[in-house]
Amino acid sequence: MGFSTDAHCFACGYDIFLMLGGNRANHTTYAAWPVTCKMCAAVTTANFKQSPLTCQECDSGDVIPPIDPQWWKGDGDVNENWGMGRNALTLTNGHYRCPKCDEFELRFGTNAGNHAMIMSD
Repeated sequence: MGFSTDAHCFACGYDIFLMLGGNRANHTTYAAWPVTCKMCAAVTTANFKQSPLTCQECDSGDVIPPIDPQWWKGDGDVNENWGMGRNALTLTNGHYRCPKCDEFELRFGTNAGNHAMIMSD
């Protein structure tokens, strides 16, 4: 089941709405999950069931996954997850580096931008 989340920077106001996971028809080959794309200078998604990871917006391979210390301070409690076991994808409510202002003030799942939350099959 797919779902939506947001990423909001509390330093500069950057805000993005993302669709994550997969659906009934593609969940074995597709898992959209956030990355920071250096080419887009934005938070986008990549298919975490394919390697190498590439930005789904511009097809660049210059992406940073959310567990990389360049992007995440390693703090917070899990507030978004998809999958099970050791291959589960997770995001926390901790501090991520904003691709716009470079501060560790980006947070997932805050709904600071008042986005309508979506779930899909």
